[in-house]
Amino acid sequence: MSSSTSWEEIKKLAADFQRVQLVESSYKLSERNCIEIINKLIGLDLINLYHSTDGKEFITQKHLEKEIYDEIFVHDGRINIVELQSLLNIDISYIEAKASEIIKDDPNLTLILGQIISKDYMNKISEEINELLKEKGSVSVAELTNIYSLPGDFLYQVIKPRVGEIIKGNFDGNIIFTHNYINHQKALLSGVLEASIRPIRFSQLIKEYSLDQSMIFEIFDELIASKQINGKLFGSRQVASAVFVPDFFIKAQDQYIQAFFKQNGYIDFSTLKKIGITEPDNYVKSLFATEDIQFLSSSCISNFFIEQLVQEIEEQLNKNGISETMQILPSNLSEKDVASLTSTFCQKLKQNIDCVIMAETYLVSRNFIKDFQNKFQDQMESKSKEDLTKKNIVLGIKSETLIVGSLDGKPVISSKSSKSKSKSKSAQESDNVAVEIVFIDKNNLINQLKLLVNEDINDDLMDSLVEYFLKPLNSQYLDLLKSKVEKGLVTISETEQSADGKPAPKKLTIKEVQEKVKFFLIQGKIFDKALKLFTSQKVQDQLNKHLLKTSCSEITNEMLKLIANEQMIQITDENLNSDSRNKIIQKLKDPFKQNFVELNQSLTNQSCSEVIDLIEKVAKECVELAVKKDPKREKEVILQLRESTKASLNEEKDPATVLQLACLLIFHSSTNLFLNAPGRCVPNILEFLQPNLKEEAYKKLVNFQNVVIENASKHKTDEIANISAELVEEIRYIGLNAKQHLHENKN
Repeated sequence: MSSSTSWEEIKKLAADFQRVQLVESSYKLSERNCIEIINKLIGLDLINLYHSTDGKEFITQKHLEKEIYDEIFVHDGRINIVELQSLLNIDISYIEAKASEIIKDDPNLTLILGQIISKDYMNKISEEINELLKEKGSVSVAELTNIYSLPGDFLYQVIKPRVGEIIKGNFDGNIIFTHNYINHQKALLSGVLEASIRPIRFSQLIKEYSLDQSMIFEIFDELIASKQINGKLFGSRQVASAVFVPDFFIKAQDQYIQAFFKQNGYIDFSTLKKIGITEPDNYVKSLFATEDIQFLSSSCISNFFIEQLVQEIEEQLNKNGISETMQILPSNLSEKDVASLTSTFCQKLKQNIDCVIMAETYLVSRNFIKDFQNKFQDQMESKSKEDLTKKNIVLGIKSETLIVGSLDGKPVISSKSSKSKSKSKSAQESDNVAVEIVFIDKNNLINQLKLLVNEDINDDLMDSLVEYFLKPLNSQYLDLLKSKVEKGLVTISETEQSADGKPAPKKLTIKEVQEKVKFFLIQGKIFDKALKLFTSQKVQDQLNKHLLKTSCSEITNEMLKLIANEQMIQITDENLNSDSRNKIIQKLKDPFKQNFVELNQSLTNQSCSEVIDLIEKVAKECVELAVKKDPKREKEVILQLRESTKASLNEEKDPATVLQLACLLIFHSSTNLFLNAPGRCVPNILEFLQPNLKEEAYKKLVNFQNVVIENASKHKTDEIANISAELVEEIRYIGLNAKQHLHENKN
């Protein structure tokens, strides 16, 4: 074909194309038809297009990929896929699919937390990190996580390969730092530790000098290894507990402790702990490896010092017969340590002087004990002559029999079980009333001990001495009386009798009434203080009512009888109640009548403290008694109450009464007060004592109480409950040894 022919054909085709363009089409496709055709083609997989969320446009995959790349570039290499949806107007599922495809094929892109991040962005933040590092000297991954809102693991992957290239510094996995920063930290820590003259906590260093917590121990180890600082690290390698102690401080501390031990002969562990020594026993063993030392629970003491104390105790025992080890030992030793040392002293003293331990911390020589017992020989002889003139004296209990003196001087043997019936039957069947004889009671024995020692005796020591002497002295005296009764050495004097042949009741003198009233007023105020410790008003009311019916009524009766006798008014009923008192009061002359009317009325409806005030007023006007506050006498009354309650508890057989007396003794040990309470208030007393009682003792008391209540419901009132003697003795022991069953921080 010639070139001219070809050109002509081209011109012809161009003219035909122009003509076709100028001619209007006879057939047109609507937009809806176009959409249906495209969807049909997409459904047949002939074409692959994405439609926009508004349905007005179709986008090819290649165009979507280009748009995503463009947005990544526009956003400096980091964009969230959710943002792409709004920017590209494409369904997020298409964007996620295409983004995954792009990231899979392009190693320069990464998907993190729904964000597409490019390598250029990683380089960019590396440059920013480098600038931040220049400014601060160190940057932690945790800080960068907050700044860039990216995971620490991802930042680690970004930082590690770029350290030394883009990031000029060192990276230990958690912190990026410069050499200058390390040198600065080292110089700062070295300067502070070299300048320290006493122990210093690492937590304090970090707070005051802004030291880097992550590298402080590593720098410290380098400084110790290079001998730039001299000292030791105590505690764990944790900032909160680590403490640096300079060497010269340790030497000074050792010298101080050695000097103290040499001068005083002991070391208290609590003192060592205060100066920072966490294991005092091991420290002392290492510091005094060659010394002869006795270790105790809270201290240690040299055996040389112990020997000196033994000599001092020996002098005290030879002089006074009693030595209180707590007075000669250091005051900061615990009671347990003092008791342990007292036992040691007793063992060492046996070579020269025989002694016994009392109240855990007292030593009493055998010579003192012997002299005290011999002191009573003459008194026993003279008292026996007086007692053997009494009618039907009860000398003592031997095995299953009672030995009783009779009218003709011959001993009478009766069964032990008959003792409880003697008070009722003997009055009906015989004119002879049995009189129990003891040589000395607790109060008299206490007074004798005070005279002998000639000083104030500690309550615990007094209890031990009384327990040690009382029973042997009375037993010795009863043996003396028994031997005289068996030999017929008894002289009987006739008992005063009334006109009807019955023993006449003894009339109290005004002095005796004064003493009883004085004793009651002190006792009543103690009871009143005790009942006010209960927070329940109901319990207070019960205790108040009981006190009014017992102690308050009794002392009122004694004063009324005295005044009635003085005014020649006959009293036929010895046991007065409110009505019988009122009848007698109406016969009295003023001003006694008015005073007793007011007092008698108060016994039914007023508080105990108000009644005590009225009794004090009546006593002042009627029996000429002026009561002054006497703390010493108050202590004596409390002691008498305690001893009498202990005596009653020792002799009591009824389980309910044993529980009641035990609770009263525990209450006294806990509060230093005494309570006058009926048996029905025992549950309330136990509830009050619970915080002070050890858990085991409290459970035993409550369980025993439940057993008593259960038995009481099964037995008649005149029968003894079927409760084992072992249980009763267990509760009796708790009551008699109350202090042992209370928490140590309580009284």
